[in-house]
Amino acid sequence: NAEYMGNKERQVTGIAKKRAEYCDLVADYYSKDDRGETETQIYRQIKVDIPRTNPGYAFFQHPRVQLLMERALYVWAVRHPASGYVQGMNDLITPFIVVFLTPRIDGPIDTVDIDKVSDSELADVEADSYWCLNKVLADIQDHYTFGQPGIQRMVTRLKDIVKRIDEPLYEHMVSNGLDLLHVCFRWMICILVREFPMPCVVRLWDTYIAEQAEGFSSFHVYVCAVFLVYWSPQLKQMDFQQMMLFMQKFPTSKWKAQDVETLLAEAYVLKSLFHAAPKHLASAT
Repeated sequence: NAEYMGNKERQVTGIAKKRAEYCDLVADYYSKDDRGETETQIYRQIKVDIPRTNPGYAFFQHPRVQLLMERALYVWAVRHPASGYVQGMNDLITPFIVVFLTPRIDGPIDTVDIDKVSDSELADVEADSYWCLNKVLADIQDHYTFGQPGIQRMVTRLKDIVKRIDEPLYEHMVSNGLDLLHVCFRWMICILVREFPMPCVVRLWDTYIAEQAEGFSSFHVYVCAVFLVYWSPQLKQMDFQQMMLFMQKFPTSKWKAQDVETLLAEAYVLKSLFHAAPKHLASAT
């Protein structure tokens, strides 16, 4: 109908405008020759991190994709000096690259031949991925500012929830000297990108985006709590060193979207119990 067509036209126009705006940002920030000391440090760190990004997908090692990521991450970091670039941000752009690249290829994403993707298509993937990353980081920027108060706050809440729903596991970790901050820091910095296969990450983030501003912050904590407690039977049989090794690489390589949907459903239950009534958590501490 006419309303749908009008909305579609506005969407197409809006996307084209944002893509053009991103091209201007690249010209203003990335392409200039006179980088200052801080900008040079940002650039060097991004160059170090990008080759380590998602080794499970060969196309992330392709020079064209690495240059795409380098530009997008550098532009974001220079435009946000309060945090700049923090290791782990390179992981956060990968789900968006996968989502925007998939419609432009034939066959599965893990075997894509990047050389068959045109420059203009890859430029659109880069711009769209940048703006999505920008939106996500806008909601969680205090994860990455000095002292990382957002992460400190989320880990404290995670401890409270785990103690409430699985006190034996919580006490086992405490008695073995395991601090959740050390274990779950990566979960908060990288939003579980390194813990799941990419299709699972895309499914998870789809729900986070639907939750809007709370998805990548408060709701994420409930997902982390459910994910940790899922492994409770194994963890309670382990000592400190065994737990640390196990939690550095959970056996999730065979997980499917349905497994993530189960986590999400349980996380919604926790949120309904605790989120509106934090006194429940306070009484457990």
